Amino acid sequence: MATLADIGAAMMAQAAGQPQPPPQAPAQGPLGPAPMPPPLGVADGGGYASAPMPPVPPPASAPPPQHSSAAARLMGAQAPHDPSAARRLFPDDGGREARRAEREAQVTCFRMVLNGEIESAEIGGSGPLMCIFSFQHGPDWTLVSGAPNGVSQLAVSSVPASSSVPSWRGSGLSEVVWSFPIGLVFKSTSPFGWPRIVITVYGTDLCNRRVVKGYGSVHVPCQTGRHTRSVRLYCPLSSSPLTRLLGALFGNPAQLVDPRIIAGTEGREVIRVHSGGKVRVHFEVLLKDTEAFDYSF
Repeated sequence: MATLADIGAAMMAQAAGQPQPPPQAPAQGPLGPAPMPPPLGVADGGGYASAPMPPVPPPASAPPPQHSSAAARLMGAQAPHDPSAARRLFPDDGGREARRAEREAQVTCFRMVLNGEIESAEIGGSGPLMCIFSFQHGPDWTLVSGAPNGVSQLAVSSVPASSSVPSWRGSGLSEVVWSFPIGLVFKSTSPFGWPRIVITVYGTDLCNRRVVKGYGSVHVPCQTGRHTRSVRLYCPLSSSPLTRLLGALFGNPAQLVDPRIIAGTEGREVIRVHSGGKVRVHFEVLLKDTEAFDYSF
């Protein structure tokens, strides 16, 4: 078997013009002649061909770069599908309805959040005015937080009575501003006995004695949002002119024993009254969990 040294010596002898030695016979093995490796053949023209090179494997393809969904949208590529993101953007309607039904099953009452203010009053005459208010409601309603009763500060009109708007009775209406805030939270299971505010305005007479200027009442709006209501005031009249004169002389005109009576209907048909001006009230109403009771306001 020819070795690499013999092949190298033959190549050098051929290059120097010397005859090549005869190749040695292949060694005999127990199973016959041993296989010879492929010789380095002599190419035409006196050159030598190189041994065949093993095939070069193609370079492995690099994994495509990972881009975020936002970068993919900017590059025009299609973002990878994310089922969880689709569920977050488009939740299952069935699951949402089930959660809503479960939440409504746990609701035992609906709530009303009331904020606002008693802004001002327009009443004839001069002198300081004071407002006393209270909230009345039915037996199904419960006050959660807030003060249901209150007394405002004394306030006077900044505009003289001579320049005020004249009324049909011939005297000017002076505007008094309180801007007294109110805030309450109610809960109930029925709209029967919806809350209403009862307002009593006190002023002074010619002798600087405190007298009633008027009573008024209005329901709290049953729709959410901001509302403005003008509460008409009225004063009760005495049954006879003599009693009316004595009440004016002694500073004790006719008045109601319990102002909350104007929030109801009992005995209202036998009371004689006359107009006493108006009060402007602002309400901000928020209702919660009314759908659980099939109420639509």
